[in-house]
Amino acid sequence: MAKKGLMYALLSALLLSTMNLFVKMLGSNIPSGEIAFFRGLFGTVAVLIVMYTQGIRFSKEDRGHLLMRGLYGGFGMVCNFIALVHLKLSDATILFQTSGIFVLIFSALFLKERVPKGAGKWLLLIFVAVMVMVNPFSFTGFTWFALVAILGAALSAAAYTTIRLISKRGKHSNFEIMAYFMITGMIAGLVTTDKLVMPQGTDWLIILAIGGISVVAQFFLTGAFVTTNAVVAQFLQYVGVFISSFYGFLFFGESLSIETVGAGIAMFVSSVMLARLKEQSGPLREGKVIEDKIK
Repeated sequence: MAKKGLMYALLSALLLSTMNLFVKMLGSNIPSGEIAFFRGLFGTVAVLIVMYTQGIRFSKEDRGHLLMRGLYGGFGMVCNFIALVHLKLSDATILFQTSGIFVLIFSALFLKERVPKGAGKWLLLIFVAVMVMVNPFSFTGFTWFALVAILGAALSAAAYTTIRLISKRGKHSNFEIMAYFMITGMIAGLVTTDKLVMPQGTDWLIILAIGGISVVAQFFLTGAFVTTNAVVAQFLQYVGVFISSFYGFLFFGESLSIETVGAGIAMFVSSVMLARLKEQSGPLREGKVIEDKIK
């Protein structure tokens, strides 16, 4: 269970970081809300095709929770896209990772989950590593767009926690959960766009890449939160900070210091140790049922 959750989380971090790179590239020509709309559109079509070919139907149970998951994730995605376009890629990604704090709060309040015993020092190391990357004494990204990024992090955390809540019932396919997110994400992007711009030339290729990557990334991300503790799965996403920082340096000339590299390594090591602690703590009672459903 924990090993599968670790693999899902790491793959989702890599794919989501790559998607964020394309979003920032496209953001110079296309409004953020419109990018979210296209991501949701292509994602919706892909997921519905998979559901049709595999005979997966929309269930009647937990529709309220599924809709809430979609709304949280959809509007959180729009907030994240806005921040990606207007902030440095590394800064925006770091701010997104504050969702881990919100997951910690939400999972304790609504899921009654506990952090695995002995995980405190590794979570602390992750926090210190993020502070090193942020460098608050010189960090200048706390503008209105930084607040939008933090709002997106809170909404994403609410979506992640809702996924975990839904998964405990063991009645829903990952693709059904993804479909609600993609559909509501498409709507959220449309209603937050005041002016539509027709994509030109290579813009369409980037849009297709964003849509395709997002579908695969969401599958892995959903799988990560279904198969492991919500707090552990979220903190594993800190690996994406290092990946995005590297992308920012490579494609936009954003600074990538030795401290950033060291912090990224520290986060990766801490993530692996958290997964091991979760595995040693034993599976959840309903874990076998959930695992069987996602195979």
